[in-house]
Amino acid sequence: MKPRQTARIVARSVASSVFVLAAMSAVPAAATTVAFQNVVGEWLLPVPGSTAVTYTGNPGANATVRWGVPSNNANAQSGYNFIGSNVGPLVVPLGGSSGVATIGTFQHVNFPINAGTSITGISLKFTADVLIDNVSVGERNFLYNFSHYETPNGDNPCADGGAQGAGVNVNGCADRVLMNFNSISETFMIGADKYTLDLAGFLVGGNPTTGFWTTENQINTASIQGKVNLYERAVSGGVPEPATWAMMIIGFGASGMMVRNNRRRILARA
Repeated sequence: MKPRQTARIVARSVASSVFVLAAMSAVPAAATTVAFQNVVGEWLLPVPGSTAVTYTGNPGANATVRWGVPSNNANAQSGYNFIGSNVGPLVVPLGGSSGVATIGTFQHVNFPINAGTSITGISLKFTADVLIDNVSVGERNFLYNFSHYETPNGDNPCADGGAQGAGVNVNGCADRVLMNFNSISETFMIGADKYTLDLAGFLVGGNPTTGFWTTENQINTASIQGKVNLYERAVSGGVPEPATWAMMIIGFGASGMMVRNNRRRILARA
């Protein structure tokens, strides 16, 4: 075989190997589904810690917490309710996030209380069995923090900037609730990567928000929205993963087959 012919065979073989590997790597990885079942909520860690709080059904699928000395009705304490529900399955693309879904119902039971008897914050522990592609990977805990702003009811304008006696301030100045994800929440594995159930905020009247103003003398309801987010990516650059090895082996095998076929054709013409 002439050197020039050999060089052409090698060049074509290398190009073919690159093409095979590129084509295989371009195939998108299958998405994973994640579901959360047997949901339980638990209110804990009220701030300030000295504020007297009472709990009912805590932990449970319908967990409540109450606080404060009522200023009008002795039985009308303020507080929060959490009503859990199963979540998913949510579709999670490789290295990405799922869509937003409701992970529970939040209620602020808002009644006027005496100054100095309110909390300023509290945490909600969301516990659920995690299923990945319908296979249980065990129970996980996710922690969410709530900030509570008990406003002076008689201000005008109110803390939200609105007028006393109108809109959300119709029964006195509205209070505000904010919510955020706590980084000490637990994680679960999808492949070699860590994921968690992160917060997306509230859904109030069809509108997404991270916090909302709540009307006095009524129960204010919102959906708690969450999504599966990538928490920590696996370290790359070391030993190739099994899928990578498979693509390399198939690519080199295809390359070798092409080299042998080309040699046969050249020898047949010689």
